[in-house]
Amino acid sequence: MEPLGRTPFEHALALAWTDGVMTAMEFRHLDTLQQALGISDQERSLIEENYENKLVEGTAKVGTDRDSLAKWIDAIRALTAVHPDISSGLARRLGGTALRAGLTQAGWKLGYTWMNQLGLAKPFAEGCWMVGGPLPPLNAVPLALAPVANSLSLLE
Repeated sequence: MEPLGRTPFEHALALAWTDGVMTAMEFRHLDTLQQALGISDQERSLIEENYENKLVEGTAKVGTDRDSLAKWIDAIRALTAVHPDISSGLARRLGGTALRAGLTQAGWKLGYTWMNQLGLAKPFAEGCWMVGGPLPPLNAVPLALAPVANSLSLLE
């Protein structure tokens, strides 16, 4: 899955605009995601304003599947609802896998920004820099981490 934004919420916005129309249902989905990510109204407003400017300029990425927004939000909610040891472990393993594959400066910045919105920036960084020693590679990537894994060139 290609990342459609710099953060999970911006990615969701692109999925919401897949067909060029924002519906009340999609707006409610974004409310659900905002709550799952713990994003303030002010932060959401800034993300939406930035994305809307890109829409006007014609530079905004959009999704290709109408049903993917609900699946995406379910994946994010699942990741944020599991025990912190599990989500942190996935983030650490993703970071370590990225380092072994060859972590670029741009990849580091993008990965850190993405994981920060998920509340997983610290464990991602620990994995990248092998804090506590190397971890096994992440062989199966959860949907919630697929866009960032793709941007780190970890998916084929």
